[in-house]
Amino acid sequence: MTTIWQRVGWSIGIAGFLVACSSQQIPQTTLLPNTPGLESVYQDGRLAFKAQRYPEAARHFARVAAADPGHLKARLNWAAALSYSNKPAEAIVQCQNVLDRDPTNAEAYYQWGAVLVRQGQHQEALEKIEQALALKPITELLQEAPAMQQSLRAYLSRQRPQRTDAEVVRPSAGGDSSQANRSTPVGQ
Repeated sequence: MTTIWQRVGWSIGIAGFLVACSSQQIPQTTLLPNTPGLESVYQDGRLAFKAQRYPEAARHFARVAAADPGHLKARLNWAAALSYSNKPAEAIVQCQNVLDRDPTNAEAYYQWGAVLVRQGQHQEALEKIEQALALKPITELLQEAPAMQQSLRAYLSRQRPQRTDAEVVRPSAGGDSSQANRSTPVGQ
């Protein structure tokens, strides 16, 4: 006959064994720069991103960037995936990492601007988009940058209307003068 203490001992032993087994990770192959394995992980990240599985895509791109810190496209895609995963601060860090390695990377400025747009920081976003547009060549990613720049300028001009001292703001016939000053979000 077993005592209660023996049962407790066995339970603790079994629980410890199960914890040890569950903490073991499935070994991942070591990724080396410029290898088919690294490219495969990168492509998996792109597929996950296109399927809108952003956290999964971010993990793939993070693995690629860890194995090859100079893989700037992986870092930019990582930034986009982080942004869509509601991690804008981490996304901006990746944009900065790209710019540390290549200060003339227009896509990094563009991605940084896109992150800021999603955060509602339109003035800062416009500055990053303009920095991207100042750099050449405009890549496939940047083809929408002029439209974004125009939308941001329009949004900001609605936020800060240019008025002369001679203009007088009069309430509308309905009595709600604030209605005229409301703006719609960019892109709507």
